[in-house]
Amino acid sequence: MKWEYKVVEQTLKPDEFDSLGAEGWELVAVVSPAHFVVHYFFKREVRA
Repeated sequence: MKWEYKVVEQTLKPDEFDSLGAEGWELVAVVSPAHFVVHYFFKREVRA
């Protein structure tokens, strides 16, 4: 199984999560390395 990854470095709105989920992206981590900065990490399986 192979994965591709996406990092989003901005605050997402609820409908943006819906769009990413519809594209097959799964949220795996949320990190806030600085005040008011959020990084979302997504993965999805690479389909052959």
